[in-house]
Amino acid sequence: MKKTIICTVCPNGCAIEAEYTSREDLKLTGYTCKRGITYATDECFAPKRTFTSSMRITGASRRMMPVRTDAPVPKELLMDCATAAREMTLEAPMKSRQVLQENFLGSGANLVAAMTLEREA
Repeated sequence: MKKTIICTVCPNGCAIEAEYTSREDLKLTGYTCKRGITYATDECFAPKRTFTSSMRITGASRRMMPVRTDAPVPKELLMDCATAAREMTLEAPMKSRQVLQENFLGSGANLVAAMTLEREA
């Protein structure tokens, strides 16, 4: 298999060419740092993304609260993450980066609040 991967780890945005049939015969070209090697390898064999969404919140001036994972999760879990987030309701007050659920869906990443919302009087 041959694919071009645009690395998003640093501002260089390297276009990394990957050729492989298995992890053992992976050949990468076009990277400028070691982080590019890790990113391209993960993209070929175990892609991950940071999950972002909005969740319902009560007791605040807003009805929805932005949330995200504090680390990338396996790409195949994203739809399950969205379903789980849709079923949850938060209660104010919330602090930015407050952990809402540790090890969200067994992904190894925590689900965290992405902003601070005070309790409405």
